Amino acid sequence: MVTQGKTIKISRGMVSLRRRKPFQLMVLRRLRELKKIVPVGTRRKADVDAVLRQTAEYICALELKVAILRRLSTIYGV
Repeated sequence: MVTQGKTIKISRGMVSLRRRKPFQLMVLRRLRELKKIVPVGTRRKADVDAVLRQTAEYICALELKVAILRRLSTIYGV
């Protein structure tokens, strides 16, 4: 971008959301929703890799809880 003889660089992070492709918007929206559901930890701005890693760990923990509850229910006959 050139303004009155001055060159201003715009980083990729500053690209307007309107200029992004619909697929990218969908991914960003779903990532935001995922951050609300999954406990990401103490960092407020977690990168995509960290969110997906935490999501995988969270799913494993939930599967373990379900397995434990199923075994308990068979033991106690519920």
